[in-house]
Amino acid sequence: MASFKLAALLHGLASMGAHAGKSALVLVDVQDCFLDNPALTANKKAGSLGVNASHIIPVINSIRTMDCLFDIVVMSQDYHPANHISFGSTHGLAAFSHLGGKGGLPITCIKPTSGSTADAACCPTVFLDKSKVDCSAKLCAPDTWDYTVNNSAFIASNPACTKCKTEPASCFEDVQAMWTDHCEQTGDSGFAPMTKKATDIVVQKGKNIYVDAYSAFMDNSGNLKTELDATLQENGIDTLYIAGIATDVCVKWTVRDALKSSTGNYTVHLITDATAGLTTEGYDQSVVDMRAMTGVSTITSADILAMKCPKVAEAAFSSRASPTAGVLGAASALLAAVAAAAAL
Repeated sequence: MASFKLAALLHGLASMGAHAGKSALVLVDVQDCFLDNPALTANKKAGSLGVNASHIIPVINSIRTMDCLFDIVVMSQDYHPANHISFGSTHGLAAFSHLGGKGGLPITCIKPTSGSTADAACCPTVFLDKSKVDCSAKLCAPDTWDYTVNNSAFIASNPACTKCKTEPASCFEDVQAMWTDHCEQTGDSGFAPMTKKATDIVVQKGKNIYVDAYSAFMDNSGNLKTELDATLQENGIDTLYIAGIATDVCVKWTVRDALKSSTGNYTVHLITDATAGLTTEGYDQSVVDMRAMTGVSTITSADILAMKCPKVAEAAFSSRASPTAGVLGAASALLAAVAAAAAL
């Protein structure tokens, strides 16, 4: 009997330490560049693409008091180079001009292939073949705009501007929203004034000048994956708690790609009061859309604060603050449990 209970205990401990039932808190783009300018950031100017989002910072901080519930915490970071494809200024266009009734800027992108950086690119369709775009109906760069002169840095080494001209079957059509110059690597791309820990894992996106990246999992062309999926898999994560900015863009794309992952099979909990949209209407509709996705549930920070930390999570949580104490405490607990089982 004693040996049976001991074996069962050891089996349970082994399976607990494997890949089952682990969760991650994923904070999407909670950065200075996406914040408005309330008292919280009184000494800073508004973000370069600031939205009404500062109210979620205290909510996220309250969630971080329950880090014992999460095996890892991941923070995505929009991290653009100058002249990025998503900047209106790159194309001689005003920021948000995609909202003027013509939609986004038509672009032609290389189809997903091997995940090569060389294939992660999109070219303005008007540069490839202006006859393909009706600029009275679609958003186009001004007639006076010459990419090779006004923005040679964007065109010169853009593989899509070559490949999609010579191999059109290797490419697909898309549209690109026109944003302000935002979250630049040399600008205000740093994280918002919120709880951050040395154990937090940072995943950068949008670093490629030629393609945008809304999702924390991959770029918009589907060519380049970030480290997020691999990191989640390495840590045995199967449940994601997702919050961040903006609900109707990067958060929604991240949730969608979590469900599309061929390796993860993730369950997603969207923390609705810890996300902020570009607009109230966009937020509301996106929450409805995500709630309708199979594998997604919506919760609030109050639900998280009402949870109890599992014993194993408490030990891990303690070890984050004091690694030595955490290891010794976990080892002592394990030895005591084994001894108790052996004595039965």
